Amino acid sequence: MKKIILPILILTALSIQSCTVMKVSEKKQDGYFESSKKADILVNQPFDLDSNKQLLVVPNNTFMKGMAEKIGYFDKVITFEDLEKDIIKDGKQDEVGALTGKIGINNVYRKYKKFLYLKFDDNKEKSKRIQLKLVNPENFDEIFVGDTLYDDFWVGVNDQNTFNPLFNALITYIKSNSKTYGK
Repeated sequence: MKKIILPILILTALSIQSCTVMKVSEKKQDGYFESSKKADILVNQPFDLDSNKQLLVVPNNTFMKGMAEKIGYFDKVITFEDLEKDIIKDGKQDEVGALTGKIGINNVYRKYKKFLYLKFDDNKEKSKRIQLKLVNPENFDEIFVGDTLYDDFWVGVNDQNTFNPLFNALITYIKSNSKTYGK
């Protein structure tokens, strides 16, 4: 019995240690993050990314910011908190207003600075799925939506099978909508 249990315990310990959760990854030689599967792409709207790559705004999350920076496409990646600080520093807070909700985000886009917005979201139609969405704040069109299983029971949530596939799908989207990425 000990001959069976010990190898199982060792394999379990190794597999737990080899999987990371929300740790900024390095891209591999092929330009993608290490992943064990591919995300489904639900929305792939053609968009002129090259003329809109100067600023990407992400939620106040160091993982999302770090992963977006590692993609190496956007000129600048900042959080909403950083954006608010910039608005205040530039003395535009009265003109722009609060940065809450879609109207607030749209006001920042129209009255302060053009940007794209990247966020995680739940799949509203299917449970246990997570989405990565690239949004155009001008009209709140979702120009890219990647979707993958968020299985916290059987498979487990980790970067290789949950988050990296989403960012890899975003890289594929950028490659197909940019003439300058990777050149």
